[in-house]
Amino acid sequence: MLRLTDELKKDPKRRISAGVIGYGGAFNMGRLHLTSMARNRRMEVAAVCELDPERRAVAEEDFPGIKTYGSVGQMLRNADLDLVTIITPHNTHAKLAVQCLEAGVNVVCEKPLAITSAEVEKMMAAAKKRKVMISTFHNRRWDGDFVTLRDLIRKEKIIGRVFRIEAGFSGYGEQGTWWRSSKKVSGGAIYDWGAHFTDWILNIVTDPIDWVSGYQVKNKAWNKYDNEDHSEYTLRFKGGCTVTLWMSNLSMSGRPRWRVLGERGSIVDVGGKFEVKTLVNGRQMSTEVGFNESNWDAYYENVYRHLLGRAKLVITPESAGRVIGVLEAANLSAARGSQPVKPAFA
Repeated sequence: MLRLTDELKKDPKRRISAGVIGYGGAFNMGRLHLTSMARNRRMEVAAVCELDPERRAVAEEDFPGIKTYGSVGQMLRNADLDLVTIITPHNTHAKLAVQCLEAGVNVVCEKPLAITSAEVEKMMAAAKKRKVMISTFHNRRWDGDFVTLRDLIRKEKIIGRVFRIEAGFSGYGEQGTWWRSSKKVSGGAIYDWGAHFTDWILNIVTDPIDWVSGYQVKNKAWNKYDNEDHSEYTLRFKGGCTVTLWMSNLSMSGRPRWRVLGERGSIVDVGGKFEVKTLVNGRQMSTEVGFNESNWDAYYENVYRHLLGRAKLVITPESAGRVIGVLEAANLSAARGSQPVKPAFA
């Protein structure tokens, strides 16, 4: 079997045939992925695999002419796909990804890539063996607020060397009673928005990781689900930067989404903009910086260009694996009384 890049070079008019596994109604993520793909004229949305026949009917209505299947094996045998995106519960990502990779199909997984580092290693090995791509839909790497924050810190170096980051979401209320609130299925509360934040953090501070310490609280009165209601970790980089991330639905008092301290200033999210304090000619100065525009379509544009051999993959399995290593270490540490844990892929 020829690698996709070789096939595309031989036939410049050939389109990348893509499909999704999972077309559930929650957030309509299947439609979001296919719509983003379809905006690229060189990508053809060709197939949907979904267990629920009612949701297959919705997919056929959303994308007239698309082929739908009730099993992954049936889709892989009949759809002749180049790319498959997996949009299913977290604990199914690894098994489904390996099945598709072993069939010679390039794979994108909704975040998180997997739950454990062992699963990530199996996925990477399968991709390497078949010479196909594995990536994660960290579309929020192109969020306008993150792009602005990253550029202020890494490109403009406006606050100097960063030594402290505090980030996260706070709120108060019970979680929904579905698979995302089941720890066995989701991996825990930290694996939801915490996966995005961890990806952002690892792209702000690029030093190797020294250790991770986790802490979790469960509100015993909210017993309809077993996810934690407050999850946080402290991450220590070898370069000296310390990060605290919290994901809480048990916090009536909020905190800024971002608070970043550097040796020459600070950056704080004040809602729709950043308040930046820095030194100018030895004087402390303060200004406000608005967010860039977000561009989620850039994710599939990069995947498309990578499959053509025209660009490096932005969301590599190695970078996604580092995220899983941190989240896994946070869970392990919390179970061990917050003892520091060295994460995989540090």
